[in-house]
Amino acid sequence: MGRVVALDVHGRLVYDGLLSSQEKATIDQILNALKNEIPQIESDLETVYGKSVLYKYNLGLFLGELLNKYEISIAERRKFWDEIKTFATKENRKRNEGKNATTRSFYEQCYILSQANKKVVQKLSWRQWQDILDRVGNREDPRIFNWIEQKPEKIREDDWREFEKALHLYLKSKDTSVFSDDELFNIYNSIHLMVVYWRIAFLQFSKDFPISAKIKTKGKRSKKYQNTCFQLKKERRCNFTDELFREAFDIAMK
Repeated sequence: MGRVVALDVHGRLVYDGLLSSQEKATIDQILNALKNEIPQIESDLETVYGKSVLYKYNLGLFLGELLNKYEISIAERRKFWDEIKTFATKENRKRNEGKNATTRSFYEQCYILSQANKKVVQKLSWRQWQDILDRVGNREDPRIFNWIEQKPEKIREDDWREFEKALHLYLKSKDTSVFSDDELFNIYNSIHLMVVYWRIAFLQFSKDFPISAKIKTKGKRSKKYQNTCFQLKKERRCNFTDELFREAFDIAMK
């Protein structure tokens, strides 16, 4: 597998490289099987789970079985997902995958998600999982999944988006392997507290100054707030505190 590249203008398969009749027959056989299996499993899973994160998790488990069944190598995996999207599914899988085509592939993300513990998967929504699956660096240390699992409550989606941005900013120059579990979890918890403070403080600012033009530049000011938090922490060699958050917020909102 992994040799089909596209359909031509007449809807015919275009093969990659010079293949024997037997090789072409094998590829055609696999594609025909996928055309039957993929729409059925997607339909069955949607009936049971709707479009929830468990739909994606269980689809990932099925995709893992296909990788084994058809002996798809890691190198061929991306093309295999494209072939499913092009030739098999009846769903609209037209998400803009941009430069990070491999990590942003819907089927790749479902497969990666299925490798996690089911209890961990249920802690976040699909949108939240997409955030972390899009940012490979944020999940490079697998202990983030352990941290998510031990959180007693689900993380709000708006907090999660800010958390992902802040974590990406923090990890750009860090090797987390040097941290113990407790140290790493403390980092995650501190960044979570940082973004929660931002949400609450910005909401209050919006209420106090409802016509301020600063409200319209929330994204820009959020980034400045995060950068300032990390800068103050580094300069003072201190832990994150509400006082530090407050100072960073004031600087960001000037």
